[in-house]
Order: sequence, then C-alpha cells, then structure tokens
Amino acid sequence: MKKEANELTREDRARLAAWLSTQRGRPQYRHAPPAARAVQKIVKPLSRKHGAGVSAIAENWPEIAGPRFAKFSRPLKITGGRDGRTLYIQAPGAAAALIMAGSGQLLDRLNTFLGYGHIARIKVSQSAMSSAAKDPKAAQRPGGPRYEPRGLSPSQDTQLRSGLSNVKDPALKQALEGLGRKALSQK
Repeated sequence: MKKEANELTREDRARLAAWLSTQRGRPQYRHAPPAARAVQKIVKPLSRKHGAGVSAIAENWPEIAGPRFAKFSRPLKITGGRDGRTLYIQAPGAAAALIMAGSGQLLDRLNTFLGYGHIARIKVSQSAMSSAAKDPKAAQRPGGPRYEPRGLSPSQDTQLRSGLSNVKDPALKQALEGLGRKALSQK
C-alpha cells in the first residue's frame, strides 16, 4: 500500500500538534476604542466634582437670567479661585449696570441651577451694542440685518433698459435686469 503525500502518520500528527501548541498566533487586530468613551471616563467625575460649565449656563440662560436680561446679555466664562468662582457676563452699555444692580437675585438663581455656593461673584463687562439689539426687525431675520435696496432713479432705469435692448433671450434679459438693478441700487 502506497502512502499519499498529504497523509500524515500518527507520530507526525502528534509532533505537529505539540509544535503548534508552543507557537503563538498572530495577535488579533482591534480597532481603537472611540475617543468619546475615553473622554467620558475623565469628564464625568470632574463634572460631578466641579459642576456644570459655561455651556450649561448658556443653554439655560433665558431661564436663569430671566427674559429681561437674557435678551442683551450672555455668560462668557467661569474662573475659580480659593475664595469661590466668578461668572463673567457680557452686556452692552447701560444694561451692564442693570445686571449689576440685580446681581444678588441673579446669583441666587445661578446657585439654584448649579448647586449651593457654586458661584460666589458676578462680574459684568461692557460690550458694544449689537445690531440686532438696535434694530428689532433684524433679530427676526435669519442672518442678521439686511439693507433694503433703495431703488433706481429714472435715468438709471432707462440706461439699464437701453443697455439690455440687444439681448434676444427673454429669460436671460430678465436675469440680467435683476442683477443690474441689485448692483446699481447698492451703490
């Protein structure tokens, strides 16, 4: 009886099994864990110890400051020291004085939201008046204030129409006329 090349004897199989049991396989490749999981392990204990930051205050600013102050002010940063934390608020002009006058009540609301004794002081910095605060209609429009075109004078209108008289395609003529009106009215 002739042995095939692929068949192994019992001794060869035993030696091969013994050799394989001593050899290490290639380690399995694993993807890196998500960064959020690693960050969460650090941030959660810190947030329990130190409380919420400015982002949590900014999200709930209308409820904390009230609708009167929330319209024209915003929290900037929290700094901490040995004698307590300070919240810095930005407000335009005379509104800063109003916020400082009501700082006691605002401080009580902040500590109710964040936890007893979290904020010890409030400092208000004055800023320039925003364009949304000057123009009440600008706050309603997305993208901020826009200026309405002033229109064309009769001489500009006739000059624009005469310049477009050679254009044959009506859709192109209408588009060019609209573009010309916008360009001339913004000067």
